[in-house]
Amino acid sequence: MTSIILRDPESGDLLNWAIDGLTHEDLLALPLDDLVCSEIAQEVTPCLPEEFLAAYVARVGVVAAGFHIFHAWIERKIKTW
Repeated sequence: MTSIILRDPESGDLLNWAIDGLTHEDLLALPLDDLVCSEIAQEVTPCLPEEFLAAYVARVGVVAAGFHIFHAWIERKIKTW
């Protein structure tokens, strides 16, 4: 099982998220830093989307990654209501 740890920007809690089955499209939908993504792509590709996201979180940290990923998740939830 592949998982990432993110800090919830609202509560400050550290949450462990299973990301197995993450698709390339799911990954592209996240507002990730392009410069960091290109650096990671040079280092770890080819890889699975969940491996890429885990490397991204490790690079930027649980706070920054949590802010961006939670924000995108909330926006998607609002659009599907």
